[in-house]
Amino acid sequence: MSSCKNAMLRIFAACLLVIVLFQAVLPEVKAESLTDEKYLLNYQTAMNDIVPDGVIFVKPANTIKGHTLIAQSSTHQLYFKEDSLSVIIRDKNTGAIMESVVEGDVQGNAIAGWQSYLKSGIVLRVLKGINLTPLIVGVDMANSDIKLTGNGFYAKLYYDEYGIGFDVHVLLSEDQLIVEIPDNSIVEDKDEYKIGEIYVYPFLGHTHLGDRSGYMLLPDGNGALVYINDKHGRFSSNYSQYVYGRNIGIDEHSTLSLFMNRYQTVNEAENIMAPVFGMVHTDSGMGLIGIIESGDYSAKIEAYPNGAYTNYNWICSKFILRQIYTQPTGKREGHIITRQEKRNEFDIRVRYCFVSGEDANYTGLALKYRDYLIKNTSLVQKADDFKIRLDFLGIDKENWLIFKRNVTMTTVDNIREIYSELEEEGVTDILSVYKGWQKNGINALPIEKYKADRDIGGTAKLTELIKECENRGVDFYLGQDFLRVNPALKNAAFNVVKQITKRVYEEATYKNVFEKFRYITPGRTKQIMEKTAKSYQQNGVRNIMLSGITNILFTYTHKGNLYTRVDTANTYESAINELNDELNFVMEKPFAYLWEYTDAILDMPVDTSNYIFTDEEVPFLSIALKGIIPMYSEYVNFEANKEEFFLKLVETGVYPSFYITYEDPAKLQYTNSSNVYSSKYSIYKNDIIGYYIELKKINELTKGAQIISHRQFSNQLTIVSYDNGVKIYLNYNADKALEADGYVIEPMSYMVGESK
Repeated sequence: MSSCKNAMLRIFAACLLVIVLFQAVLPEVKAESLTDEKYLLNYQTAMNDIVPDGVIFVKPANTIKGHTLIAQSSTHQLYFKEDSLSVIIRDKNTGAIMESVVEGDVQGNAIAGWQSYLKSGIVLRVLKGINLTPLIVGVDMANSDIKLTGNGFYAKLYYDEYGIGFDVHVLLSEDQLIVEIPDNSIVEDKDEYKIGEIYVYPFLGHTHLGDRSGYMLLPDGNGALVYINDKHGRFSSNYSQYVYGRNIGIDEHSTLSLFMNRYQTVNEAENIMAPVFGMVHTDSGMGLIGIIESGDYSAKIEAYPNGAYTNYNWICSKFILRQIYTQPTGKREGHIITRQEKRNEFDIRVRYCFVSGEDANYTGLALKYRDYLIKNTSLVQKADDFKIRLDFLGIDKENWLIFKRNVTMTTVDNIREIYSELEEEGVTDILSVYKGWQKNGINALPIEKYKADRDIGGTAKLTELIKECENRGVDFYLGQDFLRVNPALKNAAFNVVKQITKRVYEEATYKNVFEKFRYITPGRTKQIMEKTAKSYQQNGVRNIMLSGITNILFTYTHKGNLYTRVDTANTYESAINELNDELNFVMEKPFAYLWEYTDAILDMPVDTSNYIFTDEEVPFLSIALKGIIPMYSEYVNFEANKEEFFLKLVETGVYPSFYITYEDPAKLQYTNSSNVYSSKYSIYKNDIIGYYIELKKINELTKGAQIISHRQFSNQLTIVSYDNGVKIYLNYNADKALEADGYVIEPMSYMVGESK
């Protein structure tokens, strides 16, 4: 009887345990359960993160998996294998490792020609003549002269068959591995063979199918994660995007198919603003962020989920030294395939920064990138006062009889009236960009002198408004695109960008009034900037919003010479740097190399492009830059789900932006601004006031502070922690209130609290 009673008690206890465990995985989150990591997304689950064999070495010998210990810092060890230039990085605190090649037999795990990626630290794609299919070449085909340096190694490689050689320098410095290939070490001794592309440690941090838990970090939009679970062959191609956007000087634009991969819709990826990528192993608590320090203008970030060519998950940087392109032979038809003759010349340098333990997550990678920006670049902390961004459209044009006539949307007097009304409601902290202020309106490009159109009030009235804004404390900027020239209004026959094919590049607008724009050569852009700057300064104008040159880079030909993206970037940076003391700049989606010159980043994405690979969106850039550079969102009035977008602004610390017209945007129906369909100030006045009051209140608590933790939970709860102790709780669940740390957060709402 006693044993039967005990058995029943054991069964009851087991049932009770099952009930407790079942309740633990229900969507509702109790305050006391938030520290339980099994609620976290991104495969950071205590139940699933079982560390497989061979990834933790607590007390290693001088060798690990055939690699010999050659260097160590206070935090990490570097193991090396000469025949493949393979490295293993070991975290001395946790014993976790990251490997750069696949050990053992990989037959069947990669299609023909991809073995070199799995087995080599450095991989070349060699162009033979004009063959469209490059030769994939690993280190095993090279003669090598290797010297250990105490903190790494130096390798001199030469491929006899191809007449190609270069040097590789690898250095371990504390928690960072630095890999460099100097441009002046590259030799190409045979005309038949030329280097097309170089991969630097493509498989560093790789995983196989769903054997590990974690994710890859893509620099798409604000940040995107691709889980390293088994994709079951869903993806047959990889993510491959230029750092700093497509190269219009060489690449032909292709329209993406609407449906692929079993009818999954495809979005084109966002331009990469920062030259970074990451891999996190949540099971072993180790991650890395790769930062391209040199060669970023000619680099691509590539990510391969398992099933895309191999059964492995890997992410890396690829450096493009030459491309194959189509050269037209006639005005209408005929072409040949050829290769870029002159090599893109730059040093290749990648810095891999490692994180471990509780920092082995996307927040840890963002914080590591923030530290890098502060310590290794000229970026300094900017003023972080909250301002709401109100941009105004002045004039566009529409076709009228045999001429084009002005469509005036917002005059100087209209702006003055709007500011006065908002001031009465307490909205005083404002940043504005005035677009279409120049003579003939927003598409009259380039602007070469400070002259306002009479229909908005003329130059004198605009100058008067600018002075009033200074007295009011309003940051008022004039929109300025130094990249484009409108051939319908300006002479566009000279000093315009020609592609490598020698054909003039034309940007289609798909609009009826002005159907195309051309790009001004960087040298001419610099001249126009200097000329325009003098005109601005003579009239007391100092605040300029830069667009065009801030987020477009290209290869081009001019007067028989080929100029690379490196040349373009250097010219733009030089022009901006020379004017930086005379003018104040804010920039539209600036690439990372220009961040030190801008007082704010405009049009910062708060999400991603929803690229087909994306498993989860994360605010990587916002975490890295919050408290360093003020960030302003894309326009609120064009967002479909404004409720969710507002919460994204709260979550990321990005300030709101509105695109405003005084007149009804219906007047823009037959202009190039026909996409501005909802902008009338009287309609958005209350929204502007509401956003201002709510977000300024939050900023008063987080001003100057930096994000130190960002956690997303499976029930749609997000918690953001700042270094001053402030915590923000956001509930993206549309149906249920959620509880955390004693706070109740209503559906689609947020709450500000403190660390407890």
